[in-house]
Amino acid sequence: MLPLNVLLGHIVADHAFTNNAKIRTYKGSKLIGHILWSVLAILAFTFDTLLKSPSGIALLIVFVSLHAFLDIGRVKMYQKNKRIVDLIEAAGILLAIIINTLCFDTLSQSYLTPEFVLYLLGMSAVSVGVTYLFRNFYPAKEFLPDVDGISERLAIFIFLLASKPLFVVISIVIAFLYRLVFVKKADHTWWISPASGILISLLWKVLLYT
Repeated sequence: MLPLNVLLGHIVADHAFTNNAKIRTYKGSKLIGHILWSVLAILAFTFDTLLKSPSGIALLIVFVSLHAFLDIGRVKMYQKNKRIVDLIEAAGILLAIIINTLCFDTLSQSYLTPEFVLYLLGMSAVSVGVTYLFRNFYPAKEFLPDVDGISERLAIFIFLLASKPLFVVISIVIAFLYRLVFVKKADHTWWISPASGILISLLWKVLLYT
């Protein structure tokens, strides 16, 4: 299994623990704060390996510099063309994959096992990854609140990978009842959210256990 630490660092920096849509509006100290957070997030998953060699340090400097450049670029393009921002963010993921590929051997020595890194990537994909699609493409509500959806899909992911189907069903029922009581107005994301959570979780189970 391939170590994907750099990719995980990038995903955490730009998507986890933050609203990706809001980052595009950052300016001044907020933008600088996000760039610094990104550096720390990337280092959190790579410091024990890439900082041990000159080549690793060079790749790390290149990546965080380009990451910061892309952060500034999407802020500048946000008011002009939002679809270009999507391309910039896709370029960031591609860049992370390229840098990751260049240092597979070094990253394989990390205290974080490839299985654990892949598990965390799965949690990101099933939670904020789906929310990213909701906000940007369908139903394309840029600042759509999706805390209940993220919680539901994370529960599905954890229980499905732990082979606890009953708890998966309970998670879906609880999420539905929550929406019924507190959200009230039915929305098509009510069924897309658990369906996507199940599909992504099944895919990750195959990746991790085959």
